Amino acid sequence: MFRFERDQLKQPTMSSFQRELSIRFQDVDAAGIIFYPNVLALCHDLYVDFLAAHGSPLHETLRGPWIAPIRHAEADYLRPLRFGDRVSAEIVAAHLEPEAPTEVTLGYRLSIQDTVHVVAQTVHTFVDPATFKRVPVPDVLLKAFASLGG
Repeated sequence: MFRFERDQLKQPTMSSFQRELSIRFQDVDAAGIIFYPNVLALCHDLYVDFLAAHGSPLHETLRGPWIAPIRHAEADYLRPLRFGDRVSAEIVAAHLEPEAPTEVTLGYRLSIQDTVHVVAQTVHTFVDPATFKRVPVPDVLLKAFASLGG
């Protein structure tokens, strides 16, 4: 399985898929810092927005010929995110297998201004929803992932 290095995800990129968001009250723990699994929920929300922006809204995709469940997820927490913080959430990189890709590794960065607070990555395997056998990444998404670099 391909994995991005932490420092690679921290670096500025020429292209990314980006959204601004706020850390909500329900995202934090009693110490006022984001509860660690909620970072992955933010990444998944960004992925859902990415799919929609590239012609594959998740609610429609789930009824189609493929799904792309996450088979691996990880995050590195470099600085705390607190309730009320305005965060730039970005998908900054994508890695596809070179021949007959059936999965993609996505790299994420969560920053406040130019300071990186979290980097994360998820591995999505594209499968037939009935059989769970691997299927090729759809062409429209191959182009979208390629636009991210990585």
